[in-house]
Amino acid sequence: MVSIVGSVLVTLSGVVAGAVLANRSQKQHKTRDRQIDACAAVVAESTRAQVAIRRAWKEGGAVDWTAWNIALGTVSLVGEPPMVTAAARMDEVFWRHSNQFIRGVTHDERAWDRARDLMEAARLEFINVARGILDAGQPMTEAPVRRPPLPDPSEPSSGGG
Repeated sequence: MVSIVGSVLVTLSGVVAGAVLANRSQKQHKTRDRQIDACAAVVAESTRAQVAIRRAWKEGGAVDWTAWNIALGTVSLVGEPPMVTAAARMDEVFWRHSNQFIRGVTHDERAWDRARDLMEAARLEFINVARGILDAGQPMTEAPVRRPPLPDPSEPSSGGG
């Protein structure tokens, strides 16, 4: 009789342990999926915001920051602290450089090129932090939107007409 009770207890403890592990694994997958969605939203909205900043600069109008702020808030809710920090740094770069264009303080295309490169570098940093946390492979070396580097102002231009 003791061996039957012992067998039942061992079986039940195995079932309980399996259920606990399965539940933990399911929670981890849900958390990872939420983090991926939040990071994808930050990347998408940063691209949209960058395009909107340029459009506001060239054509006038305002930039609607609502979706950008929602994306930042979402990553703050579900992201790991380094993700949140990288997103906040990207937000700071965008805000620091957007005002000069939105308010029409500058009309210099090279100033836009420099600001754009800084925004894209901040985006790339965020992407690599997220990839590291999400175990999504090797770090990226280029921003998702690829542009040629700015020409070196010390080199003479080799253009035609």
